[in-house]
Amino acid sequence: MPHQTSVHMTAEEQQRLLEWWGATERGTAVVKRLVSSITELRLNPESSHADGMVLFYRAASEVSYGYAGMRGCIRRAFTPEYSGFLRHNIVRCHSFARKYSVDTKVLLERVAKQISGAEALQIVERIRETLIENDAALTEIENKADAFFGKETFEKLQNSLKQSNTLPPFQ
Repeated sequence: MPHQTSVHMTAEEQQRLLEWWGATERGTAVVKRLVSSITELRLNPESSHADGMVLFYRAASEVSYGYAGMRGCIRRAFTPEYSGFLRHNIVRCHSFARKYSVDTKVLLERVAKQISGAEALQIVERIRETLIENDAALTEIENKADAFFGKETFEKLQNSLKQSNTLPPFQ
């Protein structure tokens, strides 16, 4: 990997980064509850048989990994390691958490259609509520990212990420 030069942050940028960190910490608590509830659903005899259960659990795990990635990058941003590469990696992790959150919601509904037990349906409802909380946490995190990078810069980083993940049109 080529050597990346460090990016210097002002005290104000460091404060915004710390606020972003706080938002990811609050979101992490939501994701822990989400994964815990999904584990409970996965182990429940009324729902463990549902098609897509493993994919559903995996999608939620990927949301958790996205949060962990963001937190790791933000933590490293407070060191001389902060560089353009790290900036892109933070955006990649945020994108990861958002995309898999959508997948988790879709897969929950697929799994929920196959469940009829009252206890399992209560767990499904708890998961739905937690996914709504997660959406709010991801929105807060995105707002903190906007405040840190500047909305225009954050959007450029997101678009750059999308382009790097998209195959060119077949000619």
